[in-house]
Amino acid sequence: MTKTKNPHLTGAFDLFSKSTEVVKRNLTLFAILYAIPFLTLIGRFGLHPSSRRTSDRFSASGGIAGLPTSAIVGLVSFGFLISVALIVLSFFIRAMTYSLELEGAQNKTPSFKYVFDKASRYWVRLIGLMIIVGVMALVGFILLIVPGLIVIRRYFLAPYLLIDKDLTITEAMQQSAELTKPYASTIWTIIGVSILISLTNVIPFIGVFIAFVLGILYSVAPALRYEELKKLHHQAKEKTA
Repeated sequence: MTKTKNPHLTGAFDLFSKSTEVVKRNLTLFAILYAIPFLTLIGRFGLHPSSRRTSDRFSASGGIAGLPTSAIVGLVSFGFLISVALIVLSFFIRAMTYSLELEGAQNKTPSFKYVFDKASRYWVRLIGLMIIVGVMALVGFILLIVPGLIVIRRYFLAPYLLIDKDLTITEAMQQSAELTKPYASTIWTIIGVSILISLTNVIPFIGVFIAFVLGILYSVAPALRYEELKKLHHQAKEKTA
């Protein structure tokens, strides 16, 4: 099928307004889920030169070298555990965000409890999916750029399929590949718009904040595309039945 035979597909740039509407309709929940990434972003700009000089003087004077070995080991272990906890939390929040995007794309306004319960059910599978797809894409890019790009397109919608249809990792990947194959260009246009948004990072100081906000406003676009392709796929199956 070609794009001209599927007039119901929204243009990638037009999806921006639709995605923004979903974000506005669920603004409180989006704000909560993106609070930690935003605070992390703020933290990147929170270190003034004077703070860095203090840190340098601390390191130059020996830092924690004067502490007992047991205390140093304890601090390092504590720091490691905190890092692991933050990684796990970020994956869980991402699972909640996928659920929110999917519900929003279906014209729903879910509660925090709803997306939390959804994440509790699917976050482990989503981690496995992201790891597998990430490794496959990395290997594809190492061997040759094209295979890595194909991996990204094939499994772009897998997280939404996994949640929407309660699939296994393998099933989600297979159905994502099947769903996106006839409409590959419509996936690449969304990726292209996302890349354009990220380019605002080059604007001194405020660029990263602009990219962050625009990224949130466009974040529902993949879920919206998934809903469109799902309907077209269903219609195609009905015609061939």
